[in-house]
Amino acid sequence: MLSSWKEIAHFFGKGVRTVQRWEKTLDLPIHRPPGAPSNVVLARTSDLEEWMHRGPVSRATVEEPLLVASEAVLTSLTQLEHEVSFLAQNVGMTVSPANATANPEERIEALTALISQANARIAGRDGAVRAA
Repeated sequence: MLSSWKEIAHFFGKGVRTVQRWEKTLDLPIHRPPGAPSNVVLARTSDLEEWMHRGPVSRATVEEPLLVASEAVLTSLTQLEHEVSFLAQNVGMTVSPANATANPEERIEALTALISQANARIAGRDGAVRAA
């Protein structure tokens, strides 16, 4: 029986944070005694060995949450591009359609530049209105 994260990590030859992550993401069999503080953990070496030899975790199991998250990010990015384009057009800017095939970093850079240009245009209008 192992009775600490440090002992469990040593069993696997990994760091404490790695095995804590495995508990959350890969169902590492960790037990917590009822009524004990949440940082008190127990693990049977037989359970850990069985978990380890259960076979490789399918990549789909590990990557599926990442895929869902990246799809959500891309959807949000597309929505943001539409909103920023709409706002830029409302301040009189000519906006070219976003390049949906560009990587997210390039799309974010383009959005940042467009927002900066729109802010400059708005600031120029405010200055012209105040001067008049």
